[in-house]
Amino acid sequence: MIPHAPKPLNETQEDDYEFEYEKTKQIRWYDKILLNRPIKVILVSLVVAVVAPVLIYRFLFFTSIDLPPTDGFSFGSCLVARPLRLPCGYANVNSEQCHPHCCYDFRSKTCFHRFPSRFSYVMDRVWDEDVVLSARVATIPFSFQNSLPRIKLSIDEVSKSHLSLNFYNPALVEIPHGNRLEEKNYFYDVASPELNVVVNSTERMIFNTNRGPLVASQNIWELTFWLTNESMYGLGEIPLEKTTKVLYNHNGGISGIPLIFAKSGHSYHGILIEAVAPTVITIRKENQIVLRSITSLGVKLHLFVGPKPADIMRDVRNLLGVNKRMEYWMFGAHICSETTPNTALTVTQLNNFINTLGRQNVPFDSHCGVSPIIWDNDCTRAKITLVNNGARAVRNARKRFIPHMKPYVREEMEQEEEEEPDIVLPRTATRPPACFDVRPFRSMMLQSNSGGFYKGLVKDEKVIYPDYKNISLEFIQKMWVYNLPIDGMLLEDTWPLDESDKKVDNMQNYLPYFNKYLEAAFNHTPKWNATRTDGKIYMHNHNEYGNYYVDSLKEVLGEVPTFTSSQFLSGKIIINRQNVSTTWSGLHREITEAALGGASGNWLWSSPICGDTEHLEINTHNNLCVKWYMAATYMPMIKIHSRDGGRDPLSFEGTHRTLMINAMRTRISLAPYFYTVLQNGPLLRPMFFQYPEIDQLKDTSTQFSVGNDLLIVPNLQPSQSHVHVWLPSESWYELWSGLKIEGNVGDAVTMTTTESDFLTMVRAGSIIVLQKDVTLTAVDTRLRSQYSLTIALKCKEKNTETDIKCHAKGELFMSESMTMIFKADDKSLTIQAEGEDFDILCKPSGALWANVIREIILYGLNEDLNNFDNFKQIRTSINLCQLQTETQIVFYYDD
Repeated sequence: MIPHAPKPLNETQEDDYEFEYEKTKQIRWYDKILLNRPIKVILVSLVVAVVAPVLIYRFLFFTSIDLPPTDGFSFGSCLVARPLRLPCGYANVNSEQCHPHCCYDFRSKTCFHRFPSRFSYVMDRVWDEDVVLSARVATIPFSFQNSLPRIKLSIDEVSKSHLSLNFYNPALVEIPHGNRLEEKNYFYDVASPELNVVVNSTERMIFNTNRGPLVASQNIWELTFWLTNESMYGLGEIPLEKTTKVLYNHNGGISGIPLIFAKSGHSYHGILIEAVAPTVITIRKENQIVLRSITSLGVKLHLFVGPKPADIMRDVRNLLGVNKRMEYWMFGAHICSETTPNTALTVTQLNNFINTLGRQNVPFDSHCGVSPIIWDNDCTRAKITLVNNGARAVRNARKRFIPHMKPYVREEMEQEEEEEPDIVLPRTATRPPACFDVRPFRSMMLQSNSGGFYKGLVKDEKVIYPDYKNISLEFIQKMWVYNLPIDGMLLEDTWPLDESDKKVDNMQNYLPYFNKYLEAAFNHTPKWNATRTDGKIYMHNHNEYGNYYVDSLKEVLGEVPTFTSSQFLSGKIIINRQNVSTTWSGLHREITEAALGGASGNWLWSSPICGDTEHLEINTHNNLCVKWYMAATYMPMIKIHSRDGGRDPLSFEGTHRTLMINAMRTRISLAPYFYTVLQNGPLLRPMFFQYPEIDQLKDTSTQFSVGNDLLIVPNLQPSQSHVHVWLPSESWYELWSGLKIEGNVGDAVTMTTTESDFLTMVRAGSIIVLQKDVTLTAVDTRLRSQYSLTIALKCKEKNTETDIKCHAKGELFMSESMTMIFKADDKSLTIQAEGEDFDILCKPSGALWANVIREIILYGLNEDLNNFDNFKQIRTSINLCQLQTETQIVFYYDD
């Protein structure tokens, strides 16, 4: 088309144009909006923004259309981000099974809580200890059971850094009013009318129920809370992230204290879950913690303000009670050998085994004798004599006798009694008679729900279970038929163990809440519906069983060191780790659990070398077991428990045996340092615990602190050739060679390693006391081996390369009334005694400790002063008994 100029308007056309112009002045305001394209876009966007959520809410999320009025309370929204959704009852159900007060996502087919949750409790006035909280919803998401109509909340201000929250059922439990303090490092707010609990320290929020669900009903309580949006640690995990844990003592369960550390900024706080009934703890995304407990009584939590992990540990130990019964012989290995199940060694075999260990220079301090003392063994005179003679053989070898005992009793009388339908017994050989007739003590045994003794199965033998909470002294005395003293006792299977088949189908018909994690925990423990002597369901107090067993035995056997496989919030026993898998991941997990156990308050922790599960294949696990022996050097206590596969060094050959024996001797040489450390803190420590101020180390689980002055970096992979060290401070030395390792705090340093290495570093500025001439026991070494001091100098340059200032300090704890203090610089060593108990090292008869320093090794001097590549060795003879008459001993290196 050819463009052309328009023709001029005539008069008529001009009039029409003016008329059209006048019409535009009569357009209304909404016509301008509708005819304006930018405004239309904005308007449509606003409508979509408002309408879309309503449509999503209606068609993607389901809620009942017959909800009751909110009565002024929050209605709750289903528009919850997926990572923040909390399962409402069982999450993966169809829409008909989803509670009307929950939300349902048709796409993922999940049922989840509103936010705020409608499953909460309300009050009609400001909270105090007497206020009754009423259920807002009449039924709960689990099986649509009735909610408990009334509950209460008690808050106890235990100390200025510790408070407890106790949500409880006043119809079943009477809780006194909590304590109130004038001065404390926290404050809390209990919101009303809808319950929400927030606890703050002076610096930060440390606990918040966050308007989440509080469900209370028969056999199920649920509570959701939040501690931090940063890292958490505990329950066997560093860091503690999305996972599920069960608080129900069983083989494979949590051995230590159920304590969670939470990091917030540069501070830490903690929570301890006091759960005697089966309890499932779920750590969800965004650090939401969901606690579900099969109980009708309530939920109790302990909060610790910190602000350091060591402060939390101190408060936990004050709560649980402190066991300072760390006897020096416990640093030596404990050994127990079982040939086949229910078969004992002969005394000759035992003597030969102990003598061979001695000839191979294998140090150990205790043994279990010819076999574990189990109440299901026979009580013939020959058997009793064998056990007694085995104990004498152990003592004659100058070792401690530590019998292994189990809580159940072999049961073979009353054959006419009806057997449990879900237990199928294999054919077994004719067995010797039981120790005593258990029938007169029927009322003291766990009972079957169908009547009569509850009968479990262990090693193909039928057993019954005493209810040690209500046991008599006469019963324990009749069980202990042996005429021998003991130096301690190691209690196994104290969950207690029951290997009988359990039928868990349709458990929802009996319990409102049950899942695969509970099924695994229930599988090897007495059946959940067994009853105690008082008629109560055993399951509800299962976690206390081990504690009652310990208390019962101590009534007869006295206050001796006691190792046990299960405990409930007890700081007065020694953790006996059991059922540890012999794998590389099992070793890593064992080190992590021991470190967390110590940080949580269980300083005394016994770990099985090379695991303790059955069917060990020596040729397959040689390198793994060697590494396990090396790692065990730094464990608080160790045991070597051989069943059908030997784990003691004699079961290995050549280089593997040599490396194992060397590791055991290294452990004894470091025992003076370990003993000193354990007077004031745990031995093995996680990085976040030892160095809470260093963010780069907070989630590290590949290196661990041993006391304040040693750092181990284990190579825990087959054929691993390098390890990475994240430096907690600027200067360290390799413990045995003196090689200096420097860098900035938090730097990663790569070190070469081999399968025969276990990297151990000593902090610059510390002094480590060793006894290198190791004998056959820790106790004998303490007395007979002269000391070697490793002085790791921390030096700071002043003006010139030769003008330096160095220092180091260390201690040796000998008794409550005697500690040796060592201070050093680059010229001299100064020794002082703190205390007056010189008899412990200077008395000609009765001394427990050596009194002579034979060797000093110096790290950190100028290279021209060294007589080895990285250190200076000085042979000397310093008699510590000089301090009886002198205030200090000063030793100059060049004299």
